[in-house]
Amino acid sequence: MPQDAVRMVWKDVDRVLRKSVATVKNKSDVIDILDGMFDGTYVLWVVLDDDNSIVAAFTTRLIVYPQRRALALDWVGGTRMKEWADQMIDTMMRYAGELGCEHLEGYGRKGWGRFLEKYGFYPEYIAYRMELSDGQGQAGTDRVNGTADEST
Repeated sequence: MPQDAVRMVWKDVDRVLRKSVATVKNKSDVIDILDGMFDGTYVLWVVLDDDNSIVAAFTTRLIVYPQRRALALDWVGGTRMKEWADQMIDTMMRYAGELGCEHLEGYGRKGWGRFLEKYGFYPEYIAYRMELSDGQGQAGTDRVNGTADEST
């Protein structure tokens, strides 16, 4: 979507992507997605209702691995997914092919797996996370001694 168009629809896009972004807990905010659209990291896609209101929005990102290219579906949000998901996947497959990609990949909570398996998606790995602080810049706990770690 052209940058001028992004500006015009951003209020509604922000609304539908906010829940998706909230799942990554302190890694990204919707403003980071907007910045990524303007710096070329993300491409924005929207699903419109009959009255041109935004039902859903999602972003894609080209990933160039050493051995292949992939199209990532990073942020997906909105409603009535059963009505537009088939068309979205078909469109993303075509777009990925145009970019020379060999696969699609997406990120999300475990529940996405049940929905996406009918399209041929499968779990590739599980990501683990361990907080090193309380998220506010405060020192974490020394796991060996059980005391506050003052070195951070």
